[in-house]
Amino acid sequence: MKTITPQKRKRMLDAFLVLPFMIALTNTVIYFALWRTDPLIRFSHMLWALGFWMMGTLAMFAVIVTARQKSGASIYLLILSLAAIALAVYFTPLSRFTNLFPTQASLILPASIGAFNLLTSWLIAFRLRNKIVEPQIY
Repeated sequence: MKTITPQKRKRMLDAFLVLPFMIALTNTVIYFALWRTDPLIRFSHMLWALGFWMMGTLAMFAVIVTARQKSGASIYLLILSLAAIALAVYFTPLSRFTNLFPTQASLILPASIGAFNLLTSWLIAFRLRNKIVEPQIY
């Protein structure tokens, strides 16, 4: 089994740093420009689902990297990634999201949780990139 080179890890982590913001910006433009119905619900749903997708994929990335480096993949990271991806898959249809959060006032909670998940995942990816990958390249 081949190990992941530091340059490849750096490229993967760079994608984790850039892609969520590109996706959020693209979805925001689409939501407010094209879909005039319920932009707040759609924006909250986007933050909610994107936060869980980001958290799940980052945790799965950590499991794969630790397994390939033979440093012992954490079962907790695997459980976290599977739970986050399962939540993202379950709540990706807008109808399931609106069933859980039916009123406009209740949309603050999923938007906050999604933004928190997104920010936390981004900070973890940034820290991984700076602390683990950068010193190994030079």
